[in-house]
Amino acid sequence: MTRKFLLIPWAAAIAIALLGPNEPFSSRFLLDFITYNTDAYEGYSLSLFSILGVYPLALFPLLWSEVNQLRPNPLLPAATGFVVGGFIIAPYLAFARQSPYPTPIKPLPTRLLGVLLLLVTIGLFIAASTTGNVAEYWSYVEKNQFVRTMTVDFFLLAFIQITLMNRDAKRYKMSLWPLPYIPLFGLLFWLIIRHKQPFNEAPPNRHKLK
Repeated sequence: MTRKFLLIPWAAAIAIALLGPNEPFSSRFLLDFITYNTDAYEGYSLSLFSILGVYPLALFPLLWSEVNQLRPNPLLPAATGFVVGGFIIAPYLAFARQSPYPTPIKPLPTRLLGVLLLLVTIGLFIAASTTGNVAEYWSYVEKNQFVRTMTVDFFLLAFIQITLMNRDAKRYKMSLWPLPYIPLFGLLFWLIIRHKQPFNEAPPNRHKLK
């Protein structure tokens, strides 16, 4: 999948998030989502809010490996992704320029991070299944812009995962199929096993300027 392809789900996500109806939550809704207040909101939407903090953190090591590969530096969209998610990362990847001299950078250790994020994600799914209501969640998606935006952002991040994991696979000279196509869990499993693989990308030959 070429990086420009990300513009399709990105544009679709923006359209879905903005064009639907919006019945605003109470003024303290953000605090309720941060504190996982199941007395105020159902569990699937609360867990999704937390998962959207896990996803950019899981993508960060892959964006780190792009530091000497893409221009401008990917760390700025990686950091802002914690706030606006895939809505900033997707257009960055689509329009970023490939470096003419893509020298390798030592990958971040990811095993412990992958294990911790996997445990957190499993816990969030368990919490959602025990405190959530699917019908109520979908009513939020239909009527509330905040939950609808979170939902499309999750799927947008899944497309970003495919792009970054396929690029990472080329650096490790291996096939990761089907992991890139399993949203979040495939990424977390790759982070757990990734440190065991050699980073065997050699820098290209540079022609001296005369």
